[in-house]
Amino acid sequence: MSVMLEVFPLNERLEDLRKLSDLVVQETFKYAKETMEHLTFAVLAYIGVCVVFYFATAYLKISSNYGHLRTVKRVLFVTAHPDDECMFFGPVILKLAQQGDCQMFLLCLSEGDYNQEGSIRRQELWDSCKILGIPDSNITLCKSSYLPDDPAVRWREDIVANVLLNHIEALSIDTVITFDKLGVSRHQNHVSIFYAAAYLCMERKLPPYCKAYALESINTLRKYSAMLDIPISYLMSSYLYIISLRERKTLKLAMAAHKSQYVWFRKLYMNFSRYAIVNTFKEIEILDLELDLELDD
Repeated sequence: MSVMLEVFPLNERLEDLRKLSDLVVQETFKYAKETMEHLTFAVLAYIGVCVVFYFATAYLKISSNYGHLRTVKRVLFVTAHPDDECMFFGPVILKLAQQGDCQMFLLCLSEGDYNQEGSIRRQELWDSCKILGIPDSNITLCKSSYLPDDPAVRWREDIVANVLLNHIEALSIDTVITFDKLGVSRHQNHVSIFYAAAYLCMERKLPPYCKAYALESINTLRKYSAMLDIPISYLMSSYLYIISLRERKTLKLAMAAHKSQYVWFRKLYMNFSRYAIVNTFKEIEILDLELDLELDD
């Protein structure tokens, strides 16, 4: 009799534990469902804001010149390989091409001969620039054993700096646009160009009428978020260029001119990369360079 009395309370406790466990599971699922609903709403709301923000900034005349570089008359784009002009600098090139008083020049420091396709990529560069609006006569393509196309090779800054300075002085360039110290993709050829431009600034060798600007590198999530990055770019950057859907189509045509390079993953890049829709820049200034050097040390 005493044994039976002990069994019943035990069964009751087990039943209470089972009910408590079911309740915990139900509440957990309920909380997870509510959290997912809130997150989904937040994501959809942000996407909606981004779409509205994009059309407002890309199409409304009242904001069409916001964040643009001022007094740009003769601009030199300095890249490392054929196709850099499309993959990274397309928006700013297309926008500046619309300015009747702005002349654009391109200095590409290698043929892109990493896979022995230099002669092919040379012609592709000219075809691409024709679509972008850079005249043939304004394109300079370097071929030098000192400047090999290799993602692991850091070019000598003094060599790049001399080439860059010669072009600036010979063409009376007032604006230089190139990569920042991360080179967007951390490609060592890209990085070398920034440090060459930084050297010219630090040594005060740039002509007084010339300013240098660096294309801002961002994290991977932002890099492949297309127009979803526009509000962030708009709020965080001093200089930016945003292109319309029609201009984006032109940019894709220019990239397609690089037939040897336009494989499936670059097609995905052109659809999802924010560099195919917005460019943001910062001026290369001596004070910032000195601070960077201190942080690196």
